[in-house]
Amino acid sequence: MKDIVLGFIMGIANLLPGISGGTIMFISGRYESIIDAIWDLIRLRIKRSDFWFLARIILGVVIAFLGLSKLIDYLFHHFPTQTISFFVGLIIGGLLHMYGEIKFNFRAALSIAAGAGVMVLVMLSSGGNLSPNYFNLFIGGVVAGATMVLPGISGSSMLVLLGLYDDAIHAVSNMEVLRLIFLGVGAAIGIALISYLMSFLMKKFKNETISFLYGLTVVGLIFIVKDGVSISFVLIGLGSYFGLSKIIS
Repeated sequence: MKDIVLGFIMGIANLLPGISGGTIMFISGRYESIIDAIWDLIRLRIKRSDFWFLARIILGVVIAFLGLSKLIDYLFHHFPTQTISFFVGLIIGGLLHMYGEIKFNFRAALSIAAGAGVMVLVMLSSGGNLSPNYFNLFIGGVVAGATMVLPGISGSSMLVLLGLYDDAIHAVSNMEVLRLIFLGVGAAIGIALISYLMSFLMKKFKNETISFLYGLTVVGLIFIVKDGVSISFVLIGLGSYFGLSKIIS
């Protein structure tokens, strides 16, 4: 049940611009396990237990996407500050967890600075205005799929930068099957590519990789809160983090 809950929360996070499902994965303490299981599945070397582990997480994500896309879209447009503030609290909790995982040294400091620099460049990029044709939806899916696995970078934010967010949410909430196929295939390819990269990096350069992701997440959080937050909802989100961490860890 806790795997479905984890996937459900990841799904909600990935529906919101600025919030990363990868951060939720990191909060759970099972980031490496999920990334390795995805890569093993792609190589057809997955264990049965890991297959069902991923299946439960995917089920949670699908439930969130299909069941809550309209609600999340409504909350984000009518109560943006409260909605974002709640997830900001969750992200702060995740940052506390990530901080405890880092062994601070010179290479870690460089990695944090590099992650922060990459996020600044991403967030300062001028927004795109791609037409929502099938090819662009596929490319948007690849980019969103790759970034939704990374803590700190939101797949939805990348769709906003590409000018495809509204079209993607509309396709999900209205079950536009053909558009969803192009988005979904692209997202699957993006997830596969980044899973291979992250599986390799977490095995060979774990401390530097976590440090880089920490820098991404910190700067991503700054961009999320730049328009103001509700402190009470941030605290509710932070409190929820500690409760959820016991459920999904």
